[in-house]
Amino acid sequence: MITIQKSDYLYIILDNVLAFSIRLPSEYQENGLNEHLDKFDENALKVVAGFNKNFLMHFLDQSRGKIQKDVEEELKKMEVISYMIGPTGNLNYFIEEQLDHVLDKLPALKLEEIDEAKISLIADENLRQQFGGTGGGYSVSEALENQLTSAAFYLMNRGYSRQEIQEKFNKVRGDPTKLGELFNLPQKEIYNMPAELEQGQGSASTMQPPSGNESTSVDQTPSVQEAIEHHVQSIHEDITGERAQKVKEILSQIKDHVREMMSDLQEKIFLQMHPVRLRRALKMLKSTRRKSKRMELLLEWFASSLLLSKIELKVEHWQVSSSAGHGDAGVFTAGIDFSRYDNVIKDFPDGKLTKIINIARKILQQPTKKAIQKLATQLIAETGFDEHLYFTD
Repeated sequence: MITIQKSDYLYIILDNVLAFSIRLPSEYQENGLNEHLDKFDENALKVVAGFNKNFLMHFLDQSRGKIQKDVEEELKKMEVISYMIGPTGNLNYFIEEQLDHVLDKLPALKLEEIDEAKISLIADENLRQQFGGTGGGYSVSEALENQLTSAAFYLMNRGYSRQEIQEKFNKVRGDPTKLGELFNLPQKEIYNMPAELEQGQGSASTMQPPSGNESTSVDQTPSVQEAIEHHVQSIHEDITGERAQKVKEILSQIKDHVREMMSDLQEKIFLQMHPVRLRRALKMLKSTRRKSKRMELLLEWFASSLLLSKIELKVEHWQVSSSAGHGDAGVFTAGIDFSRYDNVIKDFPDGKLTKIINIARKILQQPTKKAIQKLATQLIAETGFDEHLYFTD
């Protein structure tokens, strides 16, 4: 069994500071942060090593110039709340603004009074501040405002902007009988080009054709193709033995079905695919009519998504003890397994699938953690499950 030392937790915290891109004040520069953290014992550092960005920033700010005894109570409060908002907690849906609002209220809270109901109520204050409260000139009850708070979170996850939500809330405040309509609004089109990729060649307009005239044209611009060729070279590894034989057999069946529609570049990518996913690809492709546009899109999906999966990111890692209910967290490097979305995209209409492919291809041209995370979370939203990904930026 591997024993984690104090120095290991110290390393994890320092690595998280870099991964979260946290800007340190002057006293933490150079060796200042190391010296500060060394004032805390192993148990305290173990807690801090599991913090996400919001909690880590709050800890560094509150503990500045202090020793462990000065912030022991605050650290215990943060530890309790961190389990509530972690991946296994019941409050894991909190957005960053809500977390910061809760952390700002910590000094006024007593450790023994912290529970999920109390923290949820404090977090709701943040949403009421964003979307208006009873003092905003509207003669409405607190009960209505509480319902609007729930509606705000629901609509944000349905793809509506804060401005759109505020406009709809104003109508409901004028006519409370329209409250039920908020929970029956359709899902907004969530797929769009990540903001950091909208600049330069191939703007978002390529990915978002006018409504009613959805394009099914895959972006084949030279810069995108060059980027994909580069990724293909970077992921290549010689597959041997039993796996190589399985891949060869399945790929032969795929090529017999798709024939000339598979490019040489796509074939190189498919050769790097795991046999389990390759069989899934074969099944989906064989259920598609030969020489159809759908066939081309599916081939592009499997190729682009595999390349995305090979890009390694720094991701928060949570390990939970089933006996204690508490866990440790750190940062590790891994790629997102986009193959989990194969069964999601198979039911997409051609226009929607084209958008996904073009976003993926554009990300491959300029891969960023935020862009890959955005695409993954958008695909997660399609599953209807409450699944959350935790990234370091």
